[in-house]
Amino acid sequence: MTDQLLQFVNTGGSLALALILMASCLAVPVPAALVMMAVGSLVEQGEIEALPFFLAGLAGSVVGDQLGYLIGHTGRSRVRASAEHGWLAATLQKAERFETRWGDLGIFLSRWLLSPMGPWINLVAGMTGYSWARFSFFGLLGEAVWVAGYLALGVTFSRSVEMLSELLGSLTWFIVSALVAGILGWKLFTLARTHRRQR
Repeated sequence: MTDQLLQFVNTGGSLALALILMASCLAVPVPAALVMMAVGSLVEQGEIEALPFFLAGLAGSVVGDQLGYLIGHTGRSRVRASAEHGWLAATLQKAERFETRWGDLGIFLSRWLLSPMGPWINLVAGMTGYSWARFSFFGLLGEAVWVAGYLALGVTFSRSVEMLSELLGSLTWFIVSALVAGILGWKLFTLARTHRRQR
């Protein structure tokens, strides 16, 4: 898939990149980070200019986030009905707990540091009536960090883009898992302490 996406970017330019990143923000399983780093590698080789691709990547990511928020906001009853059981229900519950706990910081971090959670945070933010203005502001900041960061990584590690992508992917999932485990551990600790006080 990666080769086809890179060919798509080669032929479609910055608009193609915007479409790929928009799809990624809507939970379409595309290797967006690898594509972004490959674009950075092309910048380093002097084949393309950085600014148009940075702006297109940022625009595509923001549009994808906004569409996710809109789907959650306008179709909340349908989303909840389709997410009563299974992996989607569990994923949305985790995203809702994360959003409730971290608020604006959670929106910001889920754009770049915890990006696998991003599409689900978008849905949940819309479903729960999270402030659109705050969602948009912190989402824009986070997406700017993501696009600039992966573009810079592609420029810096031009000859090792694929290896770096695999390393960062593993690291991101480790951080997500550790964060979820930490939240669950804290909740168990709080429940145990409350139970002891009631005895």
